Amino acid sequence: MIHSLKSAPDAYIVCVPTQIVEEIPANIPPALLAEYITDLILQRSPTIGRIRDLCVLGQIS
Repeated sequence: MIHSLKSAPDAYIVCVPTQIVEEIPANIPPALLAEYITDLILQRSPTIGRIRDLCVLGQIS
């Protein structure tokens, strides 16, 4: 049986130290920012099954 990050998210744990997410709309409330960023990452990386321990560091000027 072939597994991937998407089909077996608990079988593979990958640490990705940094991803830059740009062009976040200004109307996203801070309480929903982590969920919004998680959705963006999952859309652009469809083989990722789940994101754990997302840490939003802040804005890059």
